[in-house]
Amino acid sequence: MIKFFRKIRQELLSENKFKKYLLYAIGEIVLVVIGILIALQINNWNEGRKDRVLEKKLLENLADNLAQNEDLMKYRIRFINFFRDEGQHIIKVLDQKMPYHDSLSVMFHPALMNTSGFRLSDMGYESIKASGFEIIRNDSLKKELSIFFEERQPRFHVELEWGDVDKADREKFIDEHFVQKFNKDENEVFYIPFEPDQILQDYYFIALINKTQGQRDYFINLINDHREENQRMLHLVREELKKSD
Repeated sequence: MIKFFRKIRQELLSENKFKKYLLYAIGEIVLVVIGILIALQINNWNEGRKDRVLEKKLLENLADNLAQNEDLMKYRIRFINFFRDEGQHIIKVLDQKMPYHDSLSVMFHPALMNTSGFRLSDMGYESIKASGFEIIRNDSLKKELSIFFEERQPRFHVELEWGDVDKADREKFIDEHFVQKFNKDENEVFYIPFEPDQILQDYYFIALINKTQGQRDYFINLINDHREENQRMLHLVREELKKSD
């Protein structure tokens, strides 16, 4: 093909047909430019296709991340509710000034635990940031993701830290007043008081049990609120994925 065009140029020059040669040269330049533009368009299309494949993969990973966090929060709420029921039984014993019974030893452990210590993952969001946030085409979704992972979820973790404020004092009190035993067959932890008749009259113990119960109530409301936001984000991501199918 190159030899063919060269031959035409040589013939035009040899015949002194400069005007035709000029028109031919211009036409050849136009063809070259068109070829370059087509090549660029194909390259852009290929790059765009790669970006869409990457965007879909990142959103799928993010959806998995949010779904895992949803499962974690659901499990944590069930866990806290169980501990709250045990704590409520101890509070009933305290309020009614009932005598100590050996059956309480298995309830002391959950009654004293506020179960706040857990963190949610933001791995899916961090992967998007690492790949370049512009990979997500939906500007509204990008804004929602940024607010959720940069503001709401960090604030959620900070509020959970209330359960760790008196952790050292709590553990010190438990070590000083209880023998801790673990039953492998029942998978249960027993807190057996050194002075069974006095522990139910100890003011610090009574205050600690009631405070822990209040913390659990607060954490359940906190987790439920964050679950709603997490579910909303998961819905938005899944809706965006439907557009790419």
